[in-house]
Amino acid sequence: MDFLHRQASGLKMCLNHSQAGIEESILELERDFRAWMEHPSQRMVRNKLLEHLVNFRWILDQHYTRIAGEGYLENVAAMKPGMYGQLREIECRQCLVIDDLDDLVRRARGCDSDRDTIALLLDDFQRLHGEILEEETLERSMVEKGFA
Repeated sequence: MDFLHRQASGLKMCLNHSQAGIEESILELERDFRAWMEHPSQRMVRNKLLEHLVNFRWILDQHYTRIAGEGYLENVAAMKPGMYGQLREIECRQCLVIDDLDDLVRRARGCDSDRDTIALLLDDFQRLHGEILEEETLERSMVEKGFA
């Protein structure tokens, strides 16, 4: 039981650390979007946002690879095989989030620099933020249930 407790503690710590980094990046991106809305014609502001969006996509992809792809959640499901359905749901949500983020990056690159269009992109990013939070909640829930 001691091994299981240590494994659960380590997994929760890694998950919390990774999710905290994602949240920090999201807040930075929201500030970048607002700065772009305030100065829609400044290419430097737009370029900074695009750079941060692409970097965030990499951070998110690394998190998803570590959490699901490299087996953190896979290990939980192996201990409790009834949780494989939840793991697959999480993986599907991760794919949808990455697809939505890729679409947002594509649209931001081709965006005319007007406040209304930027506001729509920000709204979509905030919706994506909600999707990411829901997916993170599922990750935490799976870990909690797996070690209960």
